[in-house]
Amino acid sequence: MSKKQPNRLAKLIDHQAFAGSALPQTLADNMRLYTKMTAEIKELLVDCLPEEILSTCWVVGFTPEQLILSVGSVTAANHIRYLQSAYLRVLTEQSITFKQLKQIRVVIAKTSTHNHSIQQSSSFSMTKSKTLEINENQALSQNTKRTISQAAEHVTTDENLKKALLRLIND
Repeated sequence: MSKKQPNRLAKLIDHQAFAGSALPQTLADNMRLYTKMTAEIKELLVDCLPEEILSTCWVVGFTPEQLILSVGSVTAANHIRYLQSAYLRVLTEQSITFKQLKQIRVVIAKTSTHNHSIQQSSSFSMTKSKTLEINENQALSQNTKRTISQAAEHVTTDENLKKALLRLIND
């Protein structure tokens, strides 16, 4: 008797298993473990981490003494690194899983869900070239001109640079 094909709403792993291309067992086990740990981390840090960081945070590596988290931006990574000792305290005090934890490492993973302009590469390159053409002919906004003017007047001491900046806002 043959296996029954999973329906179209089944998880990807079910479809892969049916097709004979399931993940190797160790990888599948790690994936389940990291998914479980991610849920636990999110539950423990829900009052500590901002929602925009929590929503992109995933456990991607673990030893009893080191936790490796993946986040969606440099800002999120810096935030976690800066407050690492506070997060370590919460995790070691409130979880048996993370009782021996000594360090949290953070990696940045850019995925298409975090990319604000999800496009196919061909349409992206066409859009990019059109945008460049438009931007070349577009005048500077008043706010940009004001910022450049203030920089020229109050920040820059180099006379040549000052003249160049003032020429830029007058063009």
